[in-house]
Amino acid sequence: MTRPGLTAACGAMLRRDLTLAWRRRSDIAMPVLYALIVTMLFPFALGPEDALLQRIAGGVILVTVLLAMLLALDAMFSSDIDDGSLEQLVLVPQPLAVMLAMKILAHWLTTALPLIVITPLLAAMLHLPASVIPVLLLALLLCTPLLSLFGAILVALTAGTRRSGMLLALMLLPLCVPALIFAAGAVAAAQQGLSWIAPISWLAATLVLTLVLAPLACAVALRIALDS
Repeated sequence: MTRPGLTAACGAMLRRDLTLAWRRRSDIAMPVLYALIVTMLFPFALGPEDALLQRIAGGVILVTVLLAMLLALDAMFSSDIDDGSLEQLVLVPQPLAVMLAMKILAHWLTTALPLIVITPLLAAMLHLPASVIPVLLLALLLCTPLLSLFGAILVALTAGTRRSGMLLALMLLPLCVPALIFAAGAVAAAQQGLSWIAPISWLAATLVLTLVLAPLACAVALRIALDS
């Protein structure tokens, strides 16, 4: 298959998934509403003390975004399994890993990107200093693709399994802990006026490695799940 054919197939896959996601706009809004509600509850529960809210703001937002993404993770391949298009995707002449990478990208664009867009609002609710918000956004831009990539592998492994939502959460959370530690460390360093380059660099290096390996692992896991 020539490169133009692969490029056209990737574009068609991305457009298809984005169009389907737009038709189910309520599914896109659900993680956003969840993140807004959870973040809004912290000032009520802990009180209006600015110092306390600022100290926990970075961790609260990172964990809230992670949990919000978990809400939509189970649906990454569910519609394709129901209508049989996932089995057809395995048979196409294009590399399966590349096609799955487009589906992961579509999932990130419709799930994580809206959460990143509202992050400044979440940060304002918790009185996070404005100078720290760019570091938080950068950490989320590096951390959320890792969640989508790791989640795609686990979703592929559990493809066709009923009530796999809790199983996905139990398997994904340990994998997300290192990324959350580095992201929270970068935000905490920025709040204290220290250098935050090191944790961001570790996140970027991990993302580059995962971008290469995760679609391949997802393709292998999906073939195993469909053959079983």
